Amino acid sequence: MQRITLKSITGLVLALLAALTLASAVHAQIGDPNTRLTLPVRGQTIRGTVVIQGTAKSNNFARYEIAYAQEPDATNWIVFGGAIQAVDNGQLGVWNTRPLADGSYVVRLQVFNTDGSVGETSVHSLTLANGSNAPQPDAVISATQPLSTSSQVPVAEVQSARDTLQVVGDTLGALPGAFVRGGRYALMALAGLGAYTLLKRLVLFALPRVFKRRVDYGR
Repeated sequence: MQRITLKSITGLVLALLAALTLASAVHAQIGDPNTRLTLPVRGQTIRGTVVIQGTAKSNNFARYEIAYAQEPDATNWIVFGGAIQAVDNGQLGVWNTRPLADGSYVVRLQVFNTDGSVGETSVHSLTLANGSNAPQPDAVISATQPLSTSSQVPVAEVQSARDTLQVVGDTLGALPGAFVRGGRYALMALAGLGAYTLLKRLVLFALPRVFKRRVDYGR
């Protein structure tokens, strides 16, 4: 009978932990196209009334929320929009930036599902410039001034390149949380394996006394 050594158990746990960590990070940042912000785009200068566009949907969709926070801390999130209806590549909400101080902001989209899971994405480095002496914004996304079809083409091209950089950055940022989740699953697997090994030894220990015969312990 093949013995289960501490070295083999350790190797199994480490392999399981690495697989769960990578899968969790990739799924959260790349494998969920149903949670997506398309406007505004990273690095854009904004002011006034800003229309937030994107996609918020899932098979178990319950609701979505959009919120903002001031960078670099981004700890005090203020919810300014949301709905219980899914949105597919459309308007998610309107952000009135006039009462806010100029500076750098981040916008976050969260999709809440009926199974308790949450999809999340964000757009960083949005420069708010409402002050009279502030430079004119690169593009102002206003509810009263919708984008024309011709103007959306270059924005979409720029967004595609910026999305790629954002996915890489957000994936690296999600690794610590994914590592914790992977560690939790690995510990559960290790506990299950330990319980199985202990139960096996107890059964092998009890069998000789029940059937009055010697049993091979595999040692």
